[in-house]
Amino acid sequence: MLGGAGAGPVREEAGGMDAATRRRDDGGAAPSTPEYDAFGPWVDPVRTAEEVPPLYRDHPLDLAASRLVLKVPRDIARRDATPDMDLYDHLLVLGPDRFTALSRRTAGDAARRGARAARRAEGRGYDVREVPYDQVAAVGTSIDLLDGRLDVHALAGASVRVRFSGSSADVVEGFVDALRSLAWPVPTTGDPAPRDPTAGLPGLGRLDRRALGEKEIGLVSAYREVADRERGLKALAAHRRRVVQPVGGGLSRAIHLLHPMTVQAAVVASDGRELQVFGRRDWLARGRTPVHSESRLVLPLERLTGVGARPHPGYRDVTVVTLRAGDAALDLPVPADSDAARVLTGLLG
Repeated sequence: MLGGAGAGPVREEAGGMDAATRRRDDGGAAPSTPEYDAFGPWVDPVRTAEEVPPLYRDHPLDLAASRLVLKVPRDIARRDATPDMDLYDHLLVLGPDRFTALSRRTAGDAARRGARAARRAEGRGYDVREVPYDQVAAVGTSIDLLDGRLDVHALAGASVRVRFSGSSADVVEGFVDALRSLAWPVPTTGDPAPRDPTAGLPGLGRLDRRALGEKEIGLVSAYREVADRERGLKALAAHRRRVVQPVGGGLSRAIHLLHPMTVQAAVVASDGRELQVFGRRDWLARGRTPVHSESRLVLPLERLTGVGARPHPGYRDVTVVTLRAGDAALDLPVPADSDAARVLTGLLG
């Protein structure tokens, strides 16, 4: 979760002073800047060159030609920020022909790359990941209280993961919608859904908010909010959460009685062009604590290259459906006898 909005305890320096306080006491505080004055947990749009975080200003960025540019703040509390810090972890750019993510380097990043790679990278404190729009495989978001995550999956190479504050969920949702319109736009001529593997599947109609039980009202509402905006979207399958049994013997079963494992509820939907799956961040969750997270995966059906299914190695009656789009492999554990398993495994049939 991002700091500054209830992100929990923050490590303080010896003597009980945070970094900003110690700098002020030492008389060494840097002059304030507009970026520092405005810093908080919010994901903000960038419209002018002055709004680009200083860390990324040497990157060739054409704001006028970009559809949308967002800056994502660091996961620190406001009281621990100082004017001379690099305050933004990511700059996300929807340019004319590609998605670009500029990501601040940390000491841990350099250690993983090794000293030699770190020396070669001197002079630039961020990494660049570019994904041409025709190489975007899928996009996923999830929110768990204030902990937000955005994943942009690519047909080739690693995906891009960005953490953000849940207080900016609406801003990130707008980013996802813009990315979808650029990465797999609706054709202006011809058949808007030339390959629709869901065409013969009956829809479930407008799901009642309690269709999956009282515990899933929030999940169904999340689906309905999107379906109300995207009129062609229809639910093809939906299932309730279900306690599942472990594959192991007596000890596993004893642990399971105290801390049961639950496969979470989900709604599978499509408009013929995109597959959308609404669920929880963790498909399998242990314990009896209520789950309130929400997740959404959007995948263009024309970029689906493979579908696989296998029994879950640890739990009975759970099928792990793997959707493949190039290098991207997305695992969805669902009840083995559910309509979700049937719909998902039939997408390439």
